Amino acid sequence: MPIHLVRSLYRPRALGTAAVIAALSVSAACSGTSNTANTKPPSDGGGASSPPAVSAELEAVYKGTLASPDATSRPAAKGKSVWVISGGQSSESSSVPVNAAVEAAKKLGWKVHIYDTQLNPANDATGVSQAIAANADGIILDAIDCSFVKSQLEQAKAKGIVTVPIYAYDCDDAYSGKGGSKLFSAYINYGPIAAKNLGAFAEKYGFAQGQAAIAATGGKAKVIFFNDTQVTVLHYTGAGFLRAIRGCSGCEIVKSIDFTGLQLGPQLQQMAAAALLQHPEANVVKSPFTAATLLSIGPAVVQSGHAGNLYVMGGEGFADELDLLRNHQGVNAVMISPSDWTGWAAVDTMNSLFQNKAPAYSGLGWQLVDATHNLPTSGAWVPPVDFKAIYAKAWGVS
Repeated sequence: MPIHLVRSLYRPRALGTAAVIAALSVSAACSGTSNTANTKPPSDGGGASSPPAVSAELEAVYKGTLASPDATSRPAAKGKSVWVISGGQSSESSSVPVNAAVEAAKKLGWKVHIYDTQLNPANDATGVSQAIAANADGIILDAIDCSFVKSQLEQAKAKGIVTVPIYAYDCDDAYSGKGGSKLFSAYINYGPIAAKNLGAFAEKYGFAQGQAAIAATGGKAKVIFFNDTQVTVLHYTGAGFLRAIRGCSGCEIVKSIDFTGLQLGPQLQQMAAAALLQHPEANVVKSPFTAATLLSIGPAVVQSGHAGNLYVMGGEGFADELDLLRNHQGVNAVMISPSDWTGWAAVDTMNSLFQNKAPAYSGLGWQLVDATHNLPTSGAWVPPVDFKAIYAKAWGVS
């Protein structure tokens, strides 16, 4: 993407992700999840409890849910050849996790090849087919749902080729797969909550964003909500955000705007400007992903002249979006789930599968970043865990 398209969102398709999202509910975060050297995944909890105070919820999302990956020894499988099918290397939202996966695979001593679909879903099946024809031992698919390459995944499964998705959903997903059968070999291990229901897990990320907006407005959020429901993960994260707002007695959605990736840029900016003009009572704007923030929503907020009165929840928080946050240019907060870490976790997952072992806990989670919390003075956000060193030591290649 020229400017941070989320998981190749210029593609008019139902993309997906375990997602962005390695997110836990705010209540789970309050229960003691750490972003330090904890190697245990958050538990599923269980049992009813009173909802935490808003201030406690906000404190929890600032703390975040990132933890250390499982440090248990799991030596590198030898002599493997892996293909990584990128949703589009011109998109940083794809190139960051893809390049990280390549780096991790080379660290393990594997041969690795990138196939770039160039943001064109018509190339997805070709990429997987070429990997199969090349006798790949494993295939990592970035931002490519099972439903778009079902036949190829069936062939890969029949040949014993290990397939691991990054930001994609399987053919049994109720939204994107319409309840078909699982074809991916396994997902990255985000913990027991995601293992039970990946879609519901993604909703928790959006719910946490909603709780942050509620806290920022003292329980009086009046929201202009943007989303692209063609994208599987955004369907789920958007549902989580809406659930949080609708559960707040003093909050409401004053305008809901659906759009597609093809409308990014001036068209969506005009839609955002019109919504802001029509709803002067709005005090929250929800952007679904970084590209929408940068190309459309952020500029509309700034040009409205009301940026000082708006709390804008942005997207993944890549460096350019953080620059907008630092410079008060139409972004107030982002919820970050690190994409480079995700690429390494995908390779770790594949390494375990090559040896017939269950994927180790990745430690992936999220963290709220705003002008006064967790924001680096410049450049990209840096995770609080040295995940590369932990993985390398676990693989015996450090």
